Amino acid sequence: MSNETKITSNYFLCNGLKYFRDNAPLVELGSYGQKKGGSLTGNAYLAVEATVSRANLEDNVKHVTNVSIDWSRATKADVETHGALKYFGLNFKAANSISFEQAKSAKLQLCEFAILEGNLKKMLNNGATAARSFMAGEGKDARIASVAFIVVSGELAQHFKVSTKFHAAASKGSNALEIVASGGTSGSQTIELARGCTFAYGLHKVKDWNRGKTEILDMEDELFGTG
Repeated sequence: MSNETKITSNYFLCNGLKYFRDNAPLVELGSYGQKKGGSLTGNAYLAVEATVSRANLEDNVKHVTNVSIDWSRATKADVETHGALKYFGLNFKAANSISFEQAKSAKLQLCEFAILEGNLKKMLNNGATAARSFMAGEGKDARIASVAFIVVSGELAQHFKVSTKFHAAASKGSNALEIVASGGTSGSQTIELARGCTFAYGLHKVKDWNRGKTEILDMEDELFGTG
């Protein structure tokens, strides 16, 4: 699989896979709704209906990997298609803004966070009943965001990479998902994933229901240009 990365206004290419970028500022992990657009129009996106409660995501979110970006190969128009970049650094919880010009010299990376498919199915069947009911009613166009790429500093990316403890839970101070990583290079670091900080995202759809559509039997992932 190729290690190439590419940033466009519609998708983010990483390791041969294309992730959605349209409507990214409104998409959070656990956001669900209708997939609109398509590969022929080049602007497929998730039209967010709602987002599962942060409590349902507790310990269901994993840090998957870090991705190094050669920002000089991207264009300002593509990177800032939704405005200035939002990024996280060491020792601050909320995302800060940074311009494309600043990003090119700041050695920023992307962190991939995901809800693994088994955890996602279990969460929808056992806890996030409103999301499951919506997806049952919406039918073949229903999707839920299961992957989110977040822009972070190189130091924070390294901390996430080597941390020995990782915990995701509802934030007590805001309607955000709190990520705490400890045992790494920089003590304990906390960030709050909220609306507005997603750079790119991946989706899941239901592949198979039980007869009454009260239980999801199987799911599959969906990336940009497929489905």
